[in-house]
Amino acid sequence: MLTPRRMTTERLLLRLPFASDLDPLRDLYDDAPALDNVGTEAAWGRERTRRRLETWRGEYERWGYSMYTVVERLDGEVVGLCGLCPDEGGVPELACLLIRRYWRRGYCREATAAVLSRAQASPGPLTLSARMEADQPSLPYLEQAVVYAHGFVFESEVPDPYSGKRMRYYRWSSPPAKPTAGPRAGPEAGWGA
Repeated sequence: MLTPRRMTTERLLLRLPFASDLDPLRDLYDDAPALDNVGTEAAWGRERTRRRLETWRGEYERWGYSMYTVVERLDGEVVGLCGLCPDEGGVPELACLLIRRYWRRGYCREATAAVLSRAQASPGPLTLSARMEADQPSLPYLEQAVVYAHGFVFESEVPDPYSGKRMRYYRWSSPPAKPTAGPRAGPEAGWGA
């Protein structure tokens, strides 16, 4: 799968992360309540976020997909992160994390729609995963507006092996390839009388 290095929507620019995104993302990585419902530690911190930004750029070169920095097109403000990264099993996993002051604007739905439309248009069979904390306050909205709206199906709800938080897991698979037309099968091909 190969997603583009940059994507635009009506209001957003999604681009590969730069080291210079570190300071604008501070309101995300230092915001324990914002990160509390993503199944990870309560805060990432500056150094861990710096390493993640580097890792995501490398993942694009390796896998053809990555997490993107999400930027408002109107004023260039960094609003968060959205994209795909390999889950523990190597399956591309959808994730979207926004700085709290940008919540409730439909940016998560808009950014994930851009990422998923490009990923799902990839040739060949494709499987994507997603997960959310079961106690996520906006779970009903995210399931309906993002996860189920894009064809993901619920798989299971189990404790995260690292944090112990109950996580809901979802999966999307591309439809099987349609058979190509081959030689006509009939009596002349040894079928039937």
